[in-house]
Amino acid sequence: MKTRHRRRYLIAFILITLIVLPNIGCKLTIPEKPAEKAVPGDDLQAVLDSGKDLLLQKGAVYDVKNTLQYKFPNQKITTKDAIYISDYARLRIADPNLMRLIDGARLAGIVLQHVILDGNRYRHSIVPKVGITGGGGQPPMVVFGGRDADGQKALNNVFMSTRTWSTLKVNGGASNILIEGNIFLGAGVGPRGNGREKAEVPFNWGDAVSCAAKNTIVRNNLIIDPTDVGIVFYGAPGSIAENNVIASISRESLGAINLVDGILYPLNEDKENPRYDYRGTIVRNNYIDAFGSRIHIAIPMGPGVWAPKHRHKTLVGATVHGNTIAGGAAAYGLIAGRVDSFSVYDNKSIAKYSGRGEGLNRKLPPDEPGPFIYDPKLTTNCKLQKEFQPCRRHLLHLLRCNHGKTNELGYRIYQYGKHEVRAVINAAYLEMLGRKPSQKEMQETVAWLQQTQSTADQLRRNLMKTKEFIQKFGEITPDDLHPYRISLWMNTLDKIQRDHIKKYKKMPNAKELYLTALSQLNR
Repeated sequence: MKTRHRRRYLIAFILITLIVLPNIGCKLTIPEKPAEKAVPGDDLQAVLDSGKDLLLQKGAVYDVKNTLQYKFPNQKITTKDAIYISDYARLRIADPNLMRLIDGARLAGIVLQHVILDGNRYRHSIVPKVGITGGGGQPPMVVFGGRDADGQKALNNVFMSTRTWSTLKVNGGASNILIEGNIFLGAGVGPRGNGREKAEVPFNWGDAVSCAAKNTIVRNNLIIDPTDVGIVFYGAPGSIAENNVIASISRESLGAINLVDGILYPLNEDKENPRYDYRGTIVRNNYIDAFGSRIHIAIPMGPGVWAPKHRHKTLVGATVHGNTIAGGAAAYGLIAGRVDSFSVYDNKSIAKYSGRGEGLNRKLPPDEPGPFIYDPKLTTNCKLQKEFQPCRRHLLHLLRCNHGKTNELGYRIYQYGKHEVRAVINAAYLEMLGRKPSQKEMQETVAWLQQTQSTADQLRRNLMKTKEFIQKFGEITPDDLHPYRISLWMNTLDKIQRDHIKKYKKMPNAKELYLTALSQLNR
């Protein structure tokens, strides 16, 4: 009996030894998803339909006539071996009726990386929105999120020349989305018509990032010239916007980072006093710069600040800290309306504020511009830093985009704020002539802008026609103002990346990239 048991143990030992020993030191490996490199002219959608990752050719331009759709979880679209902006392949809208370039909705784990997403606004103009003013009514240029689309990533891309109301929209139903290291250059047209393609009609302002998904991280992105909002959270509980730069250089932005939309994530069913969930939503360590154009409200908190018809709604639970407001064209900084249990601290203002918002009407104007203002009747259970001042009139509709007179093209006409007008002129001279204006040029241009109520775009076009511009940069048709500006910024940012890696062995963060680029405009 004992002998029989010994034989069984011996056989078992031999079998285990034969199975285990050859695999000692080996790791369990998961085969990489197959990828296919495509060249311009190839059927890009066929690659995605096959389940493969789409590898784009370094520096190539791909004209896209139909929306590219991710088809499988964990698929990736990227440029092979790309490091710098100039390496990125470009996916460019090539049909004037196409508005959505990329559809990544409802698929978990997809990645978009090292690609230029080009709305091609200045060739194809826009698709007019009948009866719609401002945002909404059209698909975003790139869409992520949606049911079960967890863990998606948009990393180190360039989004430019958006034709619709949102550049990158992250729908609700998903969570743990990461939007990091991207550059956004131009989204929509400002209220005065800056950023306009010559054939388009008003008003088509646009967001950079529009986010409704929970637990999304929007980090270290450089956002230049959005016109609706740089980053907007539709509740998006648990989401974080951190270490981003939102800058208005050539056109106005209504908001920089918005906490105003009581639409999703209700906390009760009281129609008269609805409450919406912003718990765990954090806005921290961002740099907001009204460098050359008005930012109407840097960080608005509470629906009525933005849209008076929603003044009865209460937003609950966000945290806002460590942010900096800069620039000479600022209007309102951090504004707190009907919010509950918000914590707002350690924010800093180095900006100049001017140009009062519209308010409810001419007889009911809001408070004058300023960095930190709250409504003590509407903020409850909040921790606000000591710089906050109570409002004297009201904080309803601090924007300046809906009620003013219009010019012959249908865009708004307003008197420039006393600081705003100088910032507009300074930025235009730096971009177009590579220098600051002289005192005489500043005085004359202030008088011209305030008298004519003309636009920053027109000022730039006037400078493009000067002998100085032509001698320095060559003759460029004024209709190509914004393609020229985009090229200027792209080349500048690319060079900064290369120099920074050469010196520091790493990429610059968004703030380093932006501030270095500003310093190099004076060329």
